[in-house]
Amino acid sequence: MRAIGFMRVLGVAAGLTLPASLALAAPSAPEPEPKTLATPRLTHAEDSLVCGAETQRQEQAMAIPDRLLHAISLVESGRWDSDRRASFAWPWTVTAEGEGRFLPSKSAAVAEVSRLKAKGVTNIDVGCMQVNLQAHPDAFGNLDLAFDPATNVAYGARFLTELRAGTPDWETAAAYYHSQTPALAAGYKTKLIAAWNAARSRADDRGSTTIATAEFEIEPPIGMVLPTPAQGAQSPDQVLAEVTATAKAAAAQTQAEQRATLTRTLAERAEAKRIAEAYRKARLAEYRAHKLQMTDARG
Repeated sequence: MRAIGFMRVLGVAAGLTLPASLALAAPSAPEPEPKTLATPRLTHAEDSLVCGAETQRQEQAMAIPDRLLHAISLVESGRWDSDRRASFAWPWTVTAEGEGRFLPSKSAAVAEVSRLKAKGVTNIDVGCMQVNLQAHPDAFGNLDLAFDPATNVAYGARFLTELRAGTPDWETAAAYYHSQTPALAAGYKTKLIAAWNAARSRADDRGSTTIATAEFEIEPPIGMVLPTPAQGAQSPDQVLAEVTATAKAAAAQTQAEQRATLTRTLAERAEAKRIAEAYRKARLAEYRAHKLQMTDARG
């Protein structure tokens, strides 16, 4: 489930709340159930680029490592475009009741959240960065702002930097974006690092990306572009297998590093114990020698 699980754990980031006058709009009357949109073909090319354009802006503005915020958005709201053989963060994504929905437009996404809220559903993730409206009731003034890509990504970027301030590195902060529960954070971190490495590798292959116009034309696409058929990527299943293999390799490397760290820690502890014992024996020998001298002097 693509969701900001960490937001449910940590609550609202300090200093990022909006005035009470901008409280979330009251839900409208229930609307008909939307048509299933599990894997529809992209209909608006520009919609598939806006999240990437905004994550790029925020990475530069907030000094976030290149492609890290972008990779988080892909894990959170990414959808596959078979025509361009790329995965793009989708701005009109809604996740609730254990189901992710790719809506065709901003108005449809707002209507879907209003429908869910009218049903009494409050645990809802929205937009490029899948901000949880229950854990962050003050994140946005209303649903229109919640689905504004610039506002949604800016909030996710600020929250990530808040997490970084209390963690040892950016990778840990990004894992906490999902959850601070160790098992959940570890699984998310593995998936995220695989997406981040793939995004950076593709950017290196094609050169740096730039925003060409105010309409967010990006060349090359800022999505996680995957190999063309000529390079051996024949289907999404093969792509998934490659990403899974990368994730497993990353997990194996992490485990190896942890074992090496543990070995060093045990060796350091043993050395410290040896030094302490040698010091204790030396001081004891000094004490005994001093005591013997005192005895001889009295005799």
